Amino acid sequence: MDSSVPAITPHATGYADQASRLQALSGSRLLRHMSQAEIEAIIPRVEILAVRRGSRLVQRHDPGGAVYIVIRGLLLVNQYARSGREVGYRRLQPGSYFGEIAAIDRLPRSANVTALTETIVGRLPEALVTELMAASPTFTRAVLEDLAAMVRALSSRVFELNAVSAPCRVQMELVRLATEAGIEDNRAVLTKAPTHAEIAVLAGAQREAVTRELNRLEARKLIAKQGRTLTVLDVDGLVDEIERLGGDEPEL
Repeated sequence: MDSSVPAITPHATGYADQASRLQALSGSRLLRHMSQAEIEAIIPRVEILAVRRGSRLVQRHDPGGAVYIVIRGLLLVNQYARSGREVGYRRLQPGSYFGEIAAIDRLPRSANVTALTETIVGRLPEALVTELMAASPTFTRAVLEDLAAMVRALSSRVFELNAVSAPCRVQMELVRLATEAGIEDNRAVLTKAPTHAEIAVLAGAQREAVTRELNRLEARKLIAKQGRTLTVLDVDGLVDEIERLGGDEPEL
């Protein structure tokens, strides 16, 4: 990476006028309950940033309550143990957002957020987020709904890490990725599939275990790999494999 080029810079190209900024931001989950008039009113206060691949946009323990909307690109939310082991939480795709936890409790950031690709984000400054939390029920409703969904997802992840084998966790991560990419005719194409190391981080497994499991699934013709493209050939078959290995939901 060329160190002479800033990692994070203002990005005006393609987002200089009100219409282009409205189009870029209105697809965000964070603003999904807000009217177009409400979104138009806040657009002048949103900063558009370009983030270089590999750059860390948010550092764990840093102060700040700004919220970021992903406009283009892909980011990873993670932490590192003292041993250096990487623990990944989720990948952020266009339309998603992050930073709301620190905006709510005013405590330091709880995780790192790193750009996996060249990325464009919209930054809502802390003052704007505070105003919206207090004055916009539609904005707050979206945040609360997504926090509830996050709690449910993290509860499932705790169960998986404690009660599900590593191969099964890899399969479950593939099903999640397939669902995000879109399933058609029982197939899903991941055009920019995560690397084996990235899947290992997300699934809480060793990279070698991920490689072995992906090779096994490919031999069973449940998936196919070609470069960075990974195709889930039989989503139902993958789900059956998860159930066979004991990766079903916890009992009530």
